[in-house]
Amino acid sequence: MKVAVLGLVVAGLRVSSAFAADEPSYDLGADIEARKGSLRSQVGKKTKFEVVDDVFLLASPSGSGGAASIAKRALAAYFNGRFKTKPSRAVAVILFDSAGPYNAYCRAQGEKECISPFGYYGHSDRTIVMNSGPGIGTLTHELVHPLVESDFPRAPTWINEGIASLFEGFTLPKPGEIHGVKNWRHPALMAAFHSKTLAKHASLPALFAMNDEEFRGGRESLNYATARYFCQWMDAQNKLWPFYQAWRDNFERDPTGEKAFAQTMGKSISDVNTTWAKWVKRL
Repeated sequence: MKVAVLGLVVAGLRVSSAFAADEPSYDLGADIEARKGSLRSQVGKKTKFEVVDDVFLLASPSGSGGAASIAKRALAAYFNGRFKTKPSRAVAVILFDSAGPYNAYCRAQGEKECISPFGYYGHSDRTIVMNSGPGIGTLTHELVHPLVESDFPRAPTWINEGIASLFEGFTLPKPGEIHGVKNWRHPALMAAFHSKTLAKHASLPALFAMNDEEFRGGRESLNYATARYFCQWMDAQNKLWPFYQAWRDNFERDPTGEKAFAQTMGKSISDVNTTWAKWVKRL
């Protein structure tokens, strides 16, 4: 889950060089140290920190390193022929061991409760907060969001969440490798296949035509499942990342990704929809 924030775009204005020169330059090292100090005061002086890939500040308030170890392995895999551009600014990853301190943190930020019982990524402050008690899949999901944000900033929500959701259920077979496995989103997609009203929405043509508002609309759970199992199907054929990269690199000419898909697979989305659905049903 990615937390959306609103921005103000002012058209027709150009920032003068004098104004730009007045803006302070970003200091990654100083940001990380400032975040350490802030987090110690918020979540405890015993918090254990580790910096991964220069920009990811892993913070374990309990001092345990289990979740941090998974984060390191996942990030190594994500940057092994998958994502190319890492974030240029620090991303904090706060790894709570259980619901109690996780919920207390949300309340301390002025929230009545956390927006998810598992975890979330806050775009505005570049912070992942998670409760690893129910499982580690939320961590490997949320780590994807700042990566897509940096690597493919114009990516539609469906592919952003599709890749993130792929790694909710995952395997790390060897260093530098990560793959998705069947998870709890499968039943929703199966039910949609057998529904007269939902079947047309549980399809690859519908997915590729989906805008961000539609993805977050009334069928959001189904849209997550469709996007996830499209990504798992592609990943199983070693085609997900060639597709993603071709789309990312040619987005201006291919905003829907259909050309990148045809280039990668040699067929159109409509041509493979039945094949994909049969594959999902066999899982």
